[in-house]
Amino acid sequence: MVSEVAEILFSDETLFTYIGYAAGLATIIAFAIQTFRILRTKNITGLSSYMFTMYSLALICWFAYGVFIDSWILAISNLITFFFTFSILLLILYYDEEDKIERYRRDPLTYVFNKKYFEETVPVKMVESLIAGKPFAIIMGSINNLDTIQQNFGGKYKDRTLKLTAKALEKALRDSDFIARVDNNKFAIFLSEADEKIAKNVCTRVIESIHNVEVKKSAKQIMHPEMLLGVCPSKYSSDLAELSAFADEALAQASYKGRNMLKIYKPEKK
Repeated sequence: MVSEVAEILFSDETLFTYIGYAAGLATIIAFAIQTFRILRTKNITGLSSYMFTMYSLALICWFAYGVFIDSWILAISNLITFFFTFSILLLILYYDEEDKIERYRRDPLTYVFNKKYFEETVPVKMVESLIAGKPFAIIMGSINNLDTIQQNFGGKYKDRTLKLTAKALEKALRDSDFIARVDNNKFAIFLSEADEKIAKNVCTRVIESIHNVEVKKSAKQIMHPEMLLGVCPSKYSSDLAELSAFADEALAQASYKGRNMLKIYKPEKK
């Protein structure tokens, strides 16, 4: 009896049936894992929409072939795998479109928003604040010792400093604030619901956060970025270009004072 069961279980036909089960299951699991990984990480790096399109078409053909030869293992496994590959294709197309939008909005080095998107978005935020009767402020900031870091450590450390500074700025600001890199060594910030006192407090926190950043070439070669900030509260204007110009003027005055300086714009008395 045992020998008969063993003969049936391990006959060539049954063995290859097991192999078919294993192949179908392994394929399904592989593409299921890939699908859930994309959903979790939103990362489609290295995945080709063309490849998954062709693979989806191939699976449909294999499913039709399985139906034709009356092989439910072949048909069902390829149908389930098609579901996952087609899902991956849709995710690639979706996240690729999102990536294009982000590339349009973001500065490629620091990955904060870029100047164009700042100039498109902030006027809308300003109008919303004005309608709500809420004060706001525009800040212009630059790294005072960026050239020194580049001269002492090299060009790649200049880029690293900009990246680290941008990250520290984002952490120090509130969720409602808006930051962009608008020039090589200049960041623009929109502070929502901020009068002069709140703007000053936020800027003080920003300077402290930036000062804690370490640009390290070796254990003994460490420099800290020094931040200059010029602030213009909304009480002086409701026009972005004018507020930015006033904040730039305050920034220029801060640069004369030295490192880690904050300057609030004050109109000249006539």
